[in-house]
Amino acid sequence: MVVVDIGYKKLVMSKDKAMMLVECLESADVYEEKWWSDDVRKEKGMDSTYTYHVYPNESSFIMKIVSDSHYQMARLAGKPQEKSK
Repeated sequence: MVVVDIGYKKLVMSKDKAMMLVECLESADVYEEKWWSDDVRKEKGMDSTYTYHVYPNESSFIMKIVSDSHYQMARLAGKPQEKSK
């Protein structure tokens, strides 16, 4: 199994699926919505609260291989429980 670290999430999948995901991510562009405050909009003479941007993806992601036994133990552990207050 392969763990793919994308931003704030780590996803685990088979090697074949991880390779497909990597191919998709390498060809993807970044889509960003940028919010502008009233002061900045007035200063720049803008009407819209948001502007929208698409540009090449320069961020990276990390992949690492985990053993089948490690994956199975983590799967048995399941989702971690929240701490009680």
